[in-house]
Amino acid sequence: MSHRIFVDTIACDAEPMKAGKRGWPARMALLARQPVYTDFGAMEQTRLAQGNTLALFKPNRITSLEIKPTKNADWTPDERTKLLQMQQQNSLFDAEEDQRQVRLLEKIPFDFYYHCEYQTADAQQSVRVKLVDWEVCALYRNTRRQHGSRWEAPFRDKLERDLLAKDLMLLMGTMHRFPDQWLGVSLIYPPMPQPEDPSQSTLF
Repeated sequence: MSHRIFVDTIACDAEPMKAGKRGWPARMALLARQPVYTDFGAMEQTRLAQGNTLALFKPNRITSLEIKPTKNADWTPDERTKLLQMQQQNSLFDAEEDQRQVRLLEKIPFDFYYHCEYQTADAQQSVRVKLVDWEVCALYRNTRRQHGSRWEAPFRDKLERDLLAKDLMLLMGTMHRFPDQWLGVSLIYPPMPQPEDPSQSTLF
């Protein structure tokens, strides 16, 4: 179920979480309240039955990262108009400033996809998940700024090596215009759980 959020009514009544590894226990305690789907089909059935538009998905394995050039490397006039309209809905700027903000907003000229494998009751299946995570876009901009035309190698190193060594989950979401299309809206990557030390366990 989707809701309209009035941003000026949002209030925070919790202490800021610690950054880095120290903050993961608190984050995972909050995430533990939510179901984690290992079967993409089961997640989709819940959407159809209950109208869910957000879900945590943890595939068995991510097999590859696909990088595909977008159809248009820059914003089309229609996209630019929609961006301006969205900015003006809750804008703190005047119209001239809004136009400048739109010009400064760079379009990412690539689409990024994780190819995932997951297990159903009958067989192993695969699904292609488009990543629209802000952090992935920021990583592209940072690696391109630092490495120029050689950005892809460090970009892949982060998404195909570093993150896959973590206990990676995908926060999945849908869009109002495409309610049947799941997107990877955020990557959640706590450290891998450490195996329990048998010497520390007790029967009593």
